[in-house]
Amino acid sequence: MRRRLADEVAGQLLAMVTDGGHPPGSRLPPEAVLAEQAHVSRLTLREAVRVLRDKGVLSVEHGRGTFVNPPARWVALDPALLRSRAELEGGSARSAQQITETRRIVEVGAVELAAQRRGEADLVRLRSCIERMQHAHERGDIVEFSVADVDFHDGLMTAACNPYLAALLQPIKALVQEVRLQTSIEPEMRLTAVAAHVAILDAVAAGDEDAACRNMTEHLAETHRVIERLCASGGLPAGRSGTPDAEQDVS
Repeated sequence: MRRRLADEVAGQLLAMVTDGGHPPGSRLPPEAVLAEQAHVSRLTLREAVRVLRDKGVLSVEHGRGTFVNPPARWVALDPALLRSRAELEGGSARSAQQITETRRIVEVGAVELAAQRRGEADLVRLRSCIERMQHAHERGDIVEFSVADVDFHDGLMTAACNPYLAALLQPIKALVQEVRLQTSIEPEMRLTAVAAHVAILDAVAAGDEDAACRNMTEHLAETHRVIERLCASGGLPAGRSGTPDAEQDVS
């Protein structure tokens, strides 16, 4: 029970870091003050600090206090930290662009393997995902559309028959889902995405590795272009200015 409460307090502290209440480089208030603010015992507060220390967010310097580390020192593959780090280092816009870049690096190679190794069950799953996307589009259900979209890409990872590939993107899956929600708002965006997924599936089904790679590359390039349009129109917040440069100074 206390561990769960400590995790909740750790989440509150992390939110304060993200919101600028305790920015990187700052020293946290004394333990007694933080415990009183969180309405928990000092023992629970201590456990919460330990949780964030183990994740690289905080460092305890005896005689000086507890300090917030720069994001570059945070544990890289913790989903909650990735989300907070994205907010600190440029906001949704920059995060969405970087996520898409990461997907391109991983998924173009994965779809090549999928074209070589896919089985009939993989093709059935991929077709089902596209059908779900089409039905969701017709209903205007953006949430279900984005879920089916991400499921399609998960299906390609499975078809590649390499569990390490899927593991690479698993920590950012929730962030990918958020990006797909943003890039599926307009009907034209969804229709373009459906057509891209059909082209990818056709190439995978035919065992055409070159076409599969080409179609995935174009699909993710279009996603990147949509993100840029959303940024230009204010659809994705730019986040705090200056934070990336501050991190570069530290490293």
